[in-house]
Amino acid sequence: MADLEANKAVARRYMQAVEEGDAATIEALQHPDCTWWISGFGDMSRADFIASVTGGLLSEQRRSAQVVGITAEGDRVAVEVRGEMIFPDRVYRNDYHNLLVIRDGQILSGREYMDTRAAAEAFAP
Repeated sequence: MADLEANKAVARRYMQAVEEGDAATIEALQHPDCTWWISGFGDMSRADFIASVTGGLLSEQRRSAQVVGITAEGDRVAVEVRGEMIFPDRVYRNDYHNLLVIRDGQILSGREYMDTRAAAEAFAP
């Protein structure tokens, strides 16, 4: 049971770091071999994912990442998040489901599901 709570704490800290724009913590919480899969984008390396997140954090004026629900089983943590990002020229809102595999206090892999239509509308050229 302690491992489940520790894994959920890592997931909560990750979401808090996203909300705070804390790129150093986002990077530190990821295992060096971490991989990601994001709906609408596919597979991403740790480096590409961090670059993508950091780029977003630098251009947003404000963001929120409200954890709606969190469930853990074994080394897997499912996190439901309601997100909002305020940019100078638009507001982007989406609901996310993140499935994180956590080992030894770090995220080993992540899968992020979202409404791809909302993302495309917000970020279309």
